[in-house]
Amino acid sequence: MSTRRTKIGATVRGSIVFTLIINILLTLIIGPAAALDLEAPKFKTINVSPSAGSPGVAISVTVTATDNVALSGGVVGFESPATGIVRYVFLDHTGEKLVGSFAVDRYDAPGVWKPVYIEIFDTSSNIFAATGGEVDLSGGNITISNPTPDTTAPTFTSLDIPNKQTNPGGKVSLSIRAADSESGLASAQVLWSNGWNSILAFLPYNSKTGRLEGNLYIPIDQSTGTYTLSLISVFDQQGNEYLWIPGSAPTMTGKDLVLGTGAKAPVAGFKDVYPGDWFAPELLFLVEYEVLGGYRDGTFKPKNNITRAEFAKMVCQASGWSQTRPASGSFTDVESGHWAYGYIETAKARGVIGGYPGGIFKPGANITRAEICKMLVAAGGIGLDSSAVSFTDVESGHWAQAYITTARKYDFVRGYPGNLFMPGAPANRAEAAKMIYNAYEYLGAP
Repeated sequence: MSTRRTKIGATVRGSIVFTLIINILLTLIIGPAAALDLEAPKFKTINVSPSAGSPGVAISVTVTATDNVALSGGVVGFESPATGIVRYVFLDHTGEKLVGSFAVDRYDAPGVWKPVYIEIFDTSSNIFAATGGEVDLSGGNITISNPTPDTTAPTFTSLDIPNKQTNPGGKVSLSIRAADSESGLASAQVLWSNGWNSILAFLPYNSKTGRLEGNLYIPIDQSTGTYTLSLISVFDQQGNEYLWIPGSAPTMTGKDLVLGTGAKAPVAGFKDVYPGDWFAPELLFLVEYEVLGGYRDGTFKPKNNITRAEFAKMVCQASGWSQTRPASGSFTDVESGHWAYGYIETAKARGVIGGYPGGIFKPGANITRAEICKMLVAAGGIGLDSSAVSFTDVESGHWAQAYITTARKYDFVRGYPGNLFMPGAPANRAEAAKMIYNAYEYLGAP
């Protein structure tokens, strides 16, 4: 039973009156269609022109959709027939049409590239999301002809591990020397095993150093002992794979990891976070995927409040979204030189943020717990459920009530004693880490 239904009749009537007043004011100020819009866009069709192409040919992607207010943008993912990699095409809106384009790459695999995923956003941050198995996306099939696709795997030279010994909760720096003369390097994975236990590292390509590199963050509860190098996979931009396993060339010696039993290491190398901290496991996960970082002095500062710009970056990083940097920004207080400009514009294009009256975003303002709920639910494309169990201090007239109850339904957020949520309170860095981890654990990201 919803908590608010247990209140006395006067409180319920007051809440209803308050909601009506808010809707009337919204209608008078910004129009009837903008008042409490909770309806997601509706997909109609997808088409491509031309439907066949070779390297260098520009392919236009057009999606038609409807919305009770106005469309904002969208994205379509096309899957390679050879390797299964997905290319994402972002769409801008013109009325009921969403249009984007891309050029066939000189190394793209020949065959039919099929759209396998689509998202459509409206101006109220509602999202339609579906796979090719849920809606008919066959109108977006593209037949690519290419006599010289990239089918050659990368070449591998070496794996460098400067510090091979640490403790659970610590980190290990890794670097791979490899090369790919065609489409270029993309990423690598390295696996170590100890009986039934294993450790997997993911290394992105660093264009500045020309290496595949990153930090391996050891889980706090990882079993101690010696972990033997078991697998190295290196991928290029077209999904071709180099694979190393024990017994194959080159011979790999001195590449095992040793997890000790001494004093626990600071989590992810932060001097102010230790394994016993309530948010430590989630923080370790987010740092590993570069969703969160620390300060130059080696601290995380978990009790510091987090800003709206910082959380916009977190959502984009956790979702794996490439930054959008339009020539003209969406908000008057976020200029193109702002450090978070690309993240804020990406979140806006994805329907995750809206801003304030007057076209401002307030990037340096502390983000509230209610605003976090709205951004996480919108980023996940989850349908709103205002009837789910709410908190005592979140009435039906609250602007974020549907987002908060939906976030609670899926265990993204938890409250305080007394069934309180404190929607207007600022969230600190530890709380933000916990909430974004809960959301993306449910959504299966990153």
